[in-house]
Amino acid sequence: MQTQSRSATLALLVIAGSLLVSLSTFATAQSDAVRAIYVSAATVPTNIPGVHTYAEAPNGFNPLTATDVELATVTYVVGSCKPNYPPSSTFQHINDAVNATPAPNVVEVCPGTYAEVVGIYKPMTVEGVSASNADQAIITVPSGGLFIDAGDDLGDFLAAQIVVQNVTGEVNISNLTIDATGNNVTSTDTYIVGVFYQNSSGTVKDLTVQNQNGNGGSGVAIWAEGGSHKPLVTVEHNNLQDFDYAGIYAETNSSSSELSVTLEGNDLATNFVFSQIPSGIDLGAGQTASVTGNLISGGFKGVLINGGKGSVSENTVVSAPVGVDIENNGVSVSSNTIYNAIGCGLFCNTGVGIGIYANSAAATVTGNTVAQSGIGIYFNCAAAKNVHGNTILDATLGLFGVPSGTVSINTYYNVGQINPSGTC
Repeated sequence: MQTQSRSATLALLVIAGSLLVSLSTFATAQSDAVRAIYVSAATVPTNIPGVHTYAEAPNGFNPLTATDVELATVTYVVGSCKPNYPPSSTFQHINDAVNATPAPNVVEVCPGTYAEVVGIYKPMTVEGVSASNADQAIITVPSGGLFIDAGDDLGDFLAAQIVVQNVTGEVNISNLTIDATGNNVTSTDTYIVGVFYQNSSGTVKDLTVQNQNGNGGSGVAIWAEGGSHKPLVTVEHNNLQDFDYAGIYAETNSSSSELSVTLEGNDLATNFVFSQIPSGIDLGAGQTASVTGNLISGGFKGVLINGGKGSVSENTVVSAPVGVDIENNGVSVSSNTIYNAIGCGLFCNTGVGIGIYANSAAATVTGNTVAQSGIGIYFNCAAAKNVHGNTILDATLGLFGVPSGTVSINTYYNVGQINPSGTC
């Protein structure tokens, strides 16, 4: 349909079955052309060029004065906080709204508690909204507990509270609380997941995702997995609490990158500590990551880099026995601050906390500050000149496991022994 000048007219032919209902002319006051009008989904064929089919309009909707956004957006409301919305646009369950016909562009979730699992398979925005002095829409576990509703590309089973799967276009989720308390998942072969993006792009922000735990170390708050769509996923400004495997997990079962993730400004904290888990952020293979400005507290490892490429910078890790664990050559680690890495007991071969475990001779490790640790930076007889320009203070050992002949220039304050010899 061609765009017409302001105040131009646009004829819309509305047909119900075989009956010609009307041929009307509409003027527009606020947009260059009327591109759509709210009509009954049951009465208009979807193959009429330029005519978009939507659910019933909210009370007070006027096509003569509506903006392009109002005319082109299908919005559903979940809950009862917007009484002016007609019944055809109002739902009691989030999953019903996101899978309704016509497909929504926006699903607004009223404050309240929704005991359900949500599956999203089309592009849309799902957002919690404020009403009546409240601003907390909570997704909890259904009465029967969570169940297997997804699988990753490695063959693992997932019991996820929100699944976003193989969507062409973006799915954006914001301002919700997702709580897995009482999930009833006991099998250690099943991951308990708050939000699972599989081969889908979008932004996850301003969520509280909590209590993905309970089966001995398989709980993930937010999981992003790539695929043939090569999705872009942004995870920002979320509050992730009490996971027992990972706060954020990014991976693809691929030798090349099929996922781009931006992880920024998240607050991740857990009280669980098992052997080598949980990690605040776990970067696996097949992804490219930008990890910056996150605050990670507790667990076993602040950031685990097992694969992929990208950068981990300007994050703060507090009270994790291993601040950053580098097991891959493709991710640089710079300008992070690591506090209080002072104990890992029987869970690591050193018996003491490690600020940065640098098991790579290629990944750049520079500009980081490690304060209060058993070992500032553990080279594991692998890292070399790629580690330099870091600041280590209040450590029993500044460096450990440095290959013979390697010179690593860093700054030290109140360190018992900077670089003990004979450790490789």
